Formats: sequence, C-alpha cells, structure tokens
Amino acid sequence: MPRRSDPATPADHIGVDLWRAFRTYERAMYERVAAIGFPDIAVADSDVLIHVSATGTRLADIAKSHNLTKQSIHERVHSLIGRGYLALSADPHDKRVKVVQLTERGLKLTMALTKVKQGLHREALAALGAADMAKLREMLATIDAIFD
Repeated sequence: MPRRSDPATPADHIGVDLWRAFRTYERAMYERVAAIGFPDIAVADSDVLIHVSATGTRLADIAKSHNLTKQSIHERVHSLIGRGYLALSADPHDKRVKVVQLTERGLKLTMALTKVKQGLHREALAALGAADMAKLREMLATIDAIFD
C-alpha cells in the first residue's frame, strides 16, 4: 500500500492517512468478529450499529446522525433486523415513532465488538508504547477539534 512519501500516492494529505489507518483498523476488527461467530457482519453495518443504544434509538435519530432520510436508513436497519441483530418497535410514548433496539444476538455482537476493540487497542499500545499512544490520541483529539 503506498505511503505519503511514495511519489505514486495520488493524494498527499492527512485525510488519506487517517482514512487508511481507520480502514485497516476496521477491516481487522470485522475479520476478528467474523472469526468468533459473526461472519455476516460487514463494515457497512457499523454505520447503523454505532448509533443504537442499549435502551433503543429512534429510527429518525439514526437517519439524522447520517444526514439521511428515514427511508434511506430503513434498508440498512431492515437488513440487520433480517439477520437477527435488531428489532423495530413502536415508541411506548409515541406509537407513530419507530425505535430500533438490539436483540439478544445484537447485544452479543456488541459485546464481541467491545472485546475485539480492546484487543486491537492492546496490540496498538504494545506496538507504539504508552508515550506514543498518548501522543497519538492527543494529536487525533487536536485534529478533531480543528474541524469540529
């Protein structure tokens, strides 16, 4: 994979570096989750799963977090419902509102993802060392603050 110093790299900016690092991390995460029993979960599913709280999240709020319509996020949610990770129900306070909730399988998936992420963090910490890990996190927070 080309690096920034490689003249063949089409773009030389921090966005490419951040994107590449995140995609590599994400790919490792989903490969490991597949290996422990969730082979039908894909990177695209994370866009929905990350927004579903343990107590449930309104479908409209998931769509809003992506700046999408409820109809466009509906397909992704229903794919996860079909695979047994999510359930859709009426909000107990407003029957017109749909709430997305994790099923038992969805809760097991989130626990597996947490374990995998902790393992990946330990690997990165071992490779970088505590001081460089702290500096990396500080630099990422700075980048986040610049563009927030």
